[in-house]
Parts: sequence; C-alpha cells; structure tokens
Amino acid sequence: MVERCTSPIVLLCLFSFSALTLAFSPCPLTGLPLVRNISEIPQDNYGRAGLSHMTVAGSLLHGMKEVEVWLQTFSPGTHTPIHRHSCEEVFIVLKGSGTLYLASDSHGRYPGKPQEHFIFPNSTFHIPVNDAHQLWNTNEHEDLQVLVIISRPPVKVFVYEDWSVPHTAAKVKFPYYWDEQCYQEPPKDEL
Repeated sequence: MVERCTSPIVLLCLFSFSALTLAFSPCPLTGLPLVRNISEIPQDNYGRAGLSHMTVAGSLLHGMKEVEVWLQTFSPGTHTPIHRHSCEEVFIVLKGSGTLYLASDSHGRYPGKPQEHFIFPNSTFHIPVNDAHQLWNTNEHEDLQVLVIISRPPVKVFVYEDWSVPHTAAKVKFPYYWDEQCYQEPPKDEL
C-alpha cells in the first residue's frame, strides 16, 4: 500500500514542478487564465525572417473555440505571403505603417490584380472570407505591429506564388506554422 504524502512542502514542490513543466511545454495551457502579462507570452518567427508572432489567445494552444488573437510585428520590408483563408480577419495597426493588398475576386479563377490600401497607426481593416490578401511593411524606418483577430480557428491557409495563380493551384498550409506543435491528427475511423 502506498502512503499519500500531504506535506505542504511536498505538495508545493509537486505543484511547482507541474507548473514549470506546463510553462515550458510547446502547448502549455488547456485554457486561458483570466489575466495574463503579454510580455511573458512567447514569441517566434517560425523561420520567417523579419516576423515576430505571438498567439495571445489560440484555439490549439489555449482551447479557444470561436476566435483567435495574434500580435505580429513585421520589420521594414517584410510581408506575409499572398494568401486566403475561410475565416474573417480583423487587423488593428498598433504602430508603423504599410500597405494592404486585397484581391476581392474569390469567385473567379484567380485572385486578380489587388487593390492597394495604405495602413497607419490606429487604423483598422477587415479581410472578408476567402479574399486573397497580403500585408507589407513598406515603412523603411519603423516596425509594423498589428493585433489580428480571426474567426473559426484553427486557420487553414491557401498560399499563392503570385496574384495570377489559379485558386485551384494555391498550396494548402495546415496546420499553420504557430499551430504545428499543438496540432494532433484526429483519430481515424477504421470502419
């Protein structure tokens, strides 16, 4: 028979070990604490030079069901790939400036020529479902920092080499870079 140790010191050590193990796990939380310090949330560039990405609240990382929130910083001259996804996306520009390229022909054969929109601090914009878009930091002197909110996470991204690539030839990226560590393949039904 194993005796239960309920000594406060042992319990404190076990709790501390568990908390440290979760803190350093790639998928540390199954839910979100009510209040968090954003400066303690990990950031990564996921192999994309000039990008700093932080998942503030995520589906795979934190168990969010309806929305996901990211904080992204782009150094001068960097950009997202041309891409689209089947969710809505809202951006809030916190600092810097740049250009949003948006092709709203999601029903044609390919995205087509995008419209250019100047973005600046305190501006906000939204991307409709399946509209191809790209965000560039065109400011040579300052980082572009945006808060991003997406619906229906986790996001499946369709990436284009250029604006004339047919929708059917876009490359699917799922799970996306910041979701790769936490994604678990659903069990297959063998019947």
